[in-house]
Amino acid sequence: MKSRARRGVFLLPSLLTAAALFSGFYSIIFTLNSLLFGRDNFHTAVVAIILATFFDSMDGRVARLMKAESEFGSHFDSIADMVSFGVAPAVLVYAWALIHLGRMGWLGAFLFLACAAIRLARFNVISSQGMSKKYFKGLSSPVAAGGLALCLMMLDSWLDSSVFSWAILGITICLSLLMISNVRFRSFKDLDLKKYRVQSLMIGMLLIVLIFSFHEVALFFIFLIYLASGLIEELILFRRRRKSDPSVPFLPFGDKEEDTDL
Repeated sequence: MKSRARRGVFLLPSLLTAAALFSGFYSIIFTLNSLLFGRDNFHTAVVAIILATFFDSMDGRVARLMKAESEFGSHFDSIADMVSFGVAPAVLVYAWALIHLGRMGWLGAFLFLACAAIRLARFNVISSQGMSKKYFKGLSSPVAAGGLALCLMMLDSWLDSSVFSWAILGITICLSLLMISNVRFRSFKDLDLKKYRVQSLMIGMLLIVLIFSFHEVALFFIFLIYLASGLIEELILFRRRRKSDPSVPFLPFGDKEEDTDL
């Protein structure tokens, strides 16, 4: 009985990863339905990518809590991420916004796909080297994919169609470059919920109320706040290093030594 229970513990994170993979596949199916048959299912495809980010954020945490981390789970997660946060958002952004831009459109969508692949490969290398998990090096692919999907949903209703495609192209390029950049974004994996139980509970309840009340608008502004916080934090770190050593160059891309914690 104990061995069966132990196998069930190891199976649960993989089931969450499979749910994220299915959500990404579901998004692709609804994107193709909208593109080929003229059905207005783009919003459903966006929701599927958002669900994929939720399941992806849960599988690693569940594995760590249950001490069920495995090499198989790590590789499975990377493959699922490539579909859900590489292929699915690239297909969605091309079909919804970039298809009218011709060569520039599919090149922009491919850039996002390629940068997501590079980002995932680099993450696997960094993880295997046992480096600090307090920060992500570059914007994580789930955040980039979810942010791009939210931008599509929000800007489609805010911008004129003639401006929409070019604005989304610019956003796609920026998010793609942020994924392979050296800009550090907090992962919150080191967050001690036991130490700050009341504060964590209050923040969690506030986020739930905001998301249920304002839906994609709340998620969109949460994404913008997270993105801005990472860029501002990186700028503050660079200024500190520059004060101690004026010759320190600003290297947003390429290899550089790991920075100390802020």
